[in-house]
Amino acid sequence: MAVRFPWMIVTVLGLVAIVLGARLGLKTVRLTETDIIDHYVSAYLATMQSSGLMVDSGYCHAEPGGNWWERLRVVCDTPSSDIWVYSIGHWGQLLGGHPQLNPGGSS
Repeated sequence: MAVRFPWMIVTVLGLVAIVLGARLGLKTVRLTETDIIDHYVSAYLATMQSSGLMVDSGYCHAEPGGNWWERLRVVCDTPSSDIWVYSIGHWGQLLGGHPQLNPGGSS
């Protein structure tokens, strides 16, 4: 009995979904919270250095995510009491595309 053409398409799409899902799952398992925090603290330090402010990694800490789609939040203070908040998703991606700046110190 010959396999019909539409079932071949469904089979190929199913195999692609399995491969992509497995790859994303393995990436999530290997990515530690320490790796995520270090990455976004480095991004914060680079941003502050390009702005002319001298800060160190002691200005930053991590908190659990406030929503189900947030893995964690990296919160960094500035000497001028502004707060940069990096909301991080489950795969290590920055949610919203850029950090949130909260002037005056309210996280």
